[in-house]
Amino acid sequence: MIYYLTLPFLMLFLVIVQITILDLFSLGRIGMEISLIIVIYAGFHLDALRGGILSLMLGFFLDCLTSAIFGLYTLIYISIFYLSMIVAGAVYGEKPLLIAIYAGFCTLLEGLMIVLLYRFVFATDMLYTLPKVFIPQAVVVALLSPILFRLFRSFEVFRHAEDTRPTRRV
Repeated sequence: MIYYLTLPFLMLFLVIVQITILDLFSLGRIGMEISLIIVIYAGFHLDALRGGILSLMLGFFLDCLTSAIFGLYTLIYISIFYLSMIVAGAVYGEKPLLIAIYAGFCTLLEGLMIVLLYRFVFATDMLYTLPKVFIPQAVVVALLSPILFRLFRSFEVFRHAEDTRPTRRV
């Protein structure tokens, strides 16, 4: 129960760390989208309700803190989550190479959706940012995703752990 109460605070903390500290390490050039990797992991390993709520929260927090178009990241993360659920049903999602390729593809898809929505809403041409920003970001996410998937899997095991010691008499 405490897991579900602390989850929004943990997701907000993750988004704040991703925006501030991780951008500081990369000098603001390449963003490390750990929240996107979490959404992809949720699509592969969680059910529709829990993963959808997780994706909604991450997208909402990113919208509140960084987006010029409200609902942009919420739409993107929910779309990527459901696309990941479809892909997880069709392939074996435990291979590191498949995880890396799919995470890189989702990062490029996110960048393309951002560019297109900015084009339709603000009438600005941001197509030049794809090779400069989103392709290096896709490479970073592709390299980080197998490692983080393994880490998330170990945290999921801890969440389901039980105390199996027999009870003692008083």
